[in-house]
Amino acid sequence: MGENITVSEAISKGKIKLVYLPLFLILVFIGVGVYLKTIELIEDWMMAVFAIGGFLLAWLAWSYFVVEWKIWAFENVRNVHELKRKAIQNNLIWKDDSWFNKTEIINYEHKQKLKLLERKFLEKDVYHDDITVPKETLIHYSKATIAFGIVFGILFLSVGIYVLMENSKNYCYLFFLGLGLYFFYNSIPKLINNQPQIIINAKGIQFYKSSLMEWEFIDNEYVDMRRSGKHVNYYLVFNYRNKHQEYHIDELAITPEKLEQLMRVYRVRFEKSNF
Repeated sequence: MGENITVSEAISKGKIKLVYLPLFLILVFIGVGVYLKTIELIEDWMMAVFAIGGFLLAWLAWSYFVVEWKIWAFENVRNVHELKRKAIQNNLIWKDDSWFNKTEIINYEHKQKLKLLERKFLEKDVYHDDITVPKETLIHYSKATIAFGIVFGILFLSVGIYVLMENSKNYCYLFFLGLGLYFFYNSIPKLINNQPQIIINAKGIQFYKSSLMEWEFIDNEYVDMRRSGKHVNYYLVFNYRNKHQEYHIDELAITPEKLEQLMRVYRVRFEKSNF
């Protein structure tokens, strides 16, 4: 096992065959159906057949390539726990207890390879220090997010006032005024608050107006990606003294990838200085 591929590289390669290719097949089938319908070679109801056919072919492609990707990725990536978690987050694979795993096209040789690779999950993921990371990192609210909220607040308030002045009996202005006030209500306190929302260093993690949580009592820390339809939210998740903790980070001036890197580095520094 070479273990010379990063988690990000493995995820990127997996997306090509397990996300983009199935999506391409669906779009091609629908496109062909639309074209045939345009030149009047098929009836309207046949569009549903093409859509279903595209979905089934896309699922077949995923079922075939997913096992191949798993074997390659788990063989060549050292941190298999992180890889598996991010593969599930990015919709490359399903959780172990999912019924959809039964649709994988897998032969005896593949089963034996995957069973052998399960041994890698008995070892912890390994991370290293990074000299480019400072002794302490202060994470504030994102200025771009605050500006976005203020701009939309001004926009909706302006529309609401305009509608009110044009026709006070058109109660649509209440909707726009409410939206504008909502954006201001969420943005102004963040604009005024110049304190870091998260402080992270080799001692631990500290949230705004909270006491320090020491690395000694923190475990299973990672950034979780949660989907709700097309919308995605990110949370810093970990256990502290056996209690679940999570913090919404979408409005902070840091990417999920960068925050995970910081946690790995500061965890390594803590362990080096204490063990």
